[in-house]
Amino acid sequence: MSEGTNRVAGTMGLVAERLLAAPYAVRLGLLLEAQEPERLRLRVPYKDENSNPGRALHGGVAASAIHFAGALAAQAGVEDRAGMEAGTLDLSVVYLSAAIGEDIVAEAEVLRRGKEITYVDVLVRNDEGKRIAKGLVTYRCFDTRKNPAARERQQVHHQPVDGGAGEVPPLARALAAVPFIARLGIAVESMHGGSARMRLPFHPNVADSDGAVHEGAVAALVDTTGAMASWSLVGLDLRYKASTVGIHLNYHLPAVGADVVAMGRTLRRNNEIFLNEVTVCDVPTGRVVATGSVTYRIVVD
Repeated sequence: MSEGTNRVAGTMGLVAERLLAAPYAVRLGLLLEAQEPERLRLRVPYKDENSNPGRALHGGVAASAIHFAGALAAQAGVEDRAGMEAGTLDLSVVYLSAAIGEDIVAEAEVLRRGKEITYVDVLVRNDEGKRIAKGLVTYRCFDTRKNPAARERQQVHHQPVDGGAGEVPPLARALAAVPFIARLGIAVESMHGGSARMRLPFHPNVADSDGAVHEGAVAALVDTTGAMASWSLVGLDLRYKASTVGIHLNYHLPAVGADVVAMGRTLRRNNEIFLNEVTVCDVPTGRVVATGSVTYRIVVD
């Protein structure tokens, strides 16, 4: 492959080029550095717009890199043809250390490739080898032509999304103005008493190659909503240190060309640790797009 061009020879390359040409991937700046059967390496060059204050990489970027690397590795072994239904079932990320003003590299390795489901392990590190995050991507490629009865075996859950705007502390809007969140356009609609509601408006910069809100952007939304629910119990104070310990998502449906709303609440606080659940729905139908959990830490002393 040619360095920095995201071009790879053969069918494997066609899949990679399509996924990496998605507007969300282009805006992140993803570069495919190496790919071989069952493993690959992606680079995310440092950009101010992917960061928090202090040039710290936003956790949503690391989660997105893990998602991209896992999806690419999983799809590399599958023929891209009509009738194939492909998508992420499950994404888990634990954050190990911060990346400050530097590139990150995501290295993916297929752990097991089943008939429909592929499991991919992804490590995110910097160029010196410091581990930034660790992830597991569970990906499903399903041939709908061979299973026509599957169309009848469907259940979709809906949830009311008409909560609208509520109480929002002044500092919450400042946190939502950090470069990466501001670029996605995520807005705080309410934040009070251990709950938070955030909206991600649909626009081309958050889209995947099929015109849906990219699953990496959904992961960033879930991460941010869990953090805001946690902050709502403590009170926003810029003197406190805080970070996401880990996130876990299940993807239900794509949100094609639609805004999505994330509703999160803290189920348990144990001193510095906050355990949150988050549900993401599209607007205005209320279909559940994703559900997730966020483990967050706020150090107040």
